[in-house]
Parts: sequence; structure tokens; C-alpha cells
Amino acid sequence: MAAYAWLKCEREEDKDCYAVLEAAKILGRRGSLFGVEERYVRLSLLKIQDDFDILIYRLQKLVSEGGAKPIAEM
Repeated sequence: MAAYAWLKCEREEDKDCYAVLEAAKILGRRGSLFGVEERYVRLSLLKIQDDFDILIYRLQKLVSEGGAKPIAEM
């Protein structure tokens, strides 16, 4: 299993992906900390199963509320 995953916010208005995810109670690390643009956030996948399940739930909720573009549309 990978230790982390990169997530990119693609909506034009979501230039600060960290802020979008933070508003959805999803914690990650700003892309700028790793030399990439603010549209990227690095998410840690090294979590206990309950934490991982909560991460997936919150990501699905964010997408369903229109706060992110579903993967199938990318």
C-alpha cells in the first residue's frame, strides 16, 4: 500500500485545494510544501482502518455536494 496519495482540485475556483479539503474536515499537506502548485494536496494513507474509512466518506461527501469533480469525469 502506498504511504500517501496526491489529490488535485480541478474546478477553476478551487485554486487552494488545501482550503477546500480543510473545509470538508479532510486533513492533508499543502502541495506548495513539496514544490507543486496549490491545486494539489498530499493525503496520508498510513492510518488505522477507521481513519481511512472516514477519509473516504468525507471525500465522497465532498464530491456529492459538488465541492469536487468525480474521478469518472476527469
